[in-house]
Amino acid sequence: MKMLRVGELCPFFTFLGNKGPHTLEIEIMKNTSKTTKHNIFTSSKIASALGLTALICSPATLAKVTLTSDSGWETSISGSLPVFAVASDHDDSESAFRVQSGFNPANLNFHVVAPKTNSGLTVSGHFQIDTHLNAPNGVQNGGLFESRVANIQVSGDFGTITLGKDFGVFNSNAIGDIASQGGVGWLGAGADTGNATGGRIGTGYVYANFNPQIKFTSNDMNGFVYKVAIINPEEPQDASIETSLPRFEGQVTYTTDSFKVWVGGFTQEVSVVGEQAFDYDMQGYDVGAHFQAGGFGLTVNFTDTTGIGADGLYGGTINDSDVDATQWFVEADYKVNKTRFGISYGEGSQDSRAADAANGLAAVAEVDNELTMLFVHHQLSDQFRIIGELQDYQSDVQNDYNAVILGFQFDF
Repeated sequence: MKMLRVGELCPFFTFLGNKGPHTLEIEIMKNTSKTTKHNIFTSSKIASALGLTALICSPATLAKVTLTSDSGWETSISGSLPVFAVASDHDDSESAFRVQSGFNPANLNFHVVAPKTNSGLTVSGHFQIDTHLNAPNGVQNGGLFESRVANIQVSGDFGTITLGKDFGVFNSNAIGDIASQGGVGWLGAGADTGNATGGRIGTGYVYANFNPQIKFTSNDMNGFVYKVAIINPEEPQDASIETSLPRFEGQVTYTTDSFKVWVGGFTQEVSVVGEQAFDYDMQGYDVGAHFQAGGFGLTVNFTDTTGIGADGLYGGTINDSDVDATQWFVEADYKVNKTRFGISYGEGSQDSRAADAANGLAAVAEVDNELTMLFVHHQLSDQFRIIGELQDYQSDVQNDYNAVILGFQFDF
């Protein structure tokens, strides 16, 4: 062993104006009912070893401690611990104060990188474990403990192949917004939302989720990077379902010093079996951009889907069949020294659909969800951040609410 090295900056947010890695070396010793609620939401910050992939993480500088052996092996560890105090007031329901997780739960990331082969390949393994501070409905010591990432990456001049469980591709750039990634966002189960919160799921984007997959990510080609993946399909739980094919997802991103633009899409076939058998497709596309001018940033994204409702969640119910929905958001932020101020507004909506007796489908109502967030992020140090967030949420399927939030996050 030679040294501990701290300093891997989250690659996704380099275009947001970070100053560069902090380094140190030391010697080693579908909702149609107003009462429907979601109790578990999953999203996460994951860091990739040696910058092999640009995945989702906090906009703060994220250090990574690396052990390097004389034989060329590298093992690293990184993570974050976010804690939020949430005071919320829900129409026709309770007012509450909760200490809880935000959109990203506390996470610990492990990476093991083998020496480069004679043919120029780098093989690495990546693992993430996550723990949530609070369970739904106030259950004590019941927060979800899970693993979201467990994969092998093979990288070379051709790009990177990811084999195993990893973050999805479709809408993954949209989920890189500052407000929800660094904060709380949608309280999907009201005052007693447990585990991770919803971010902008259903009020700006579809949740990419963590699923077993085989993914190819190209190397940077003069600013262009593309990803394609075959991913285990999502299956609605309210019918007997067969899915003979995986979900197919793709995304193309172009990045310069001052802006980033992307377009993506996905498709998945679903077969409902039984007496009222029928087939339908989940599919969609998104387009988005981020513009940076000095301390000012602007991010926009638009998503159009069929077979996913306004809640922005894959595979919720077969009643989402043939339901058309859209998600969009706009976010503006301004950074002064160590403080970032921002405002974010987004909507998730779906069109109504008549009942389909032949396929056993109930009528689907028109739905609109809206979330406004004001936020302030202040870096007390490279590792410790204070977060302020104000929310106004309005929905056709959930009680409207307002929330005042104070958060703290330690990154390492």
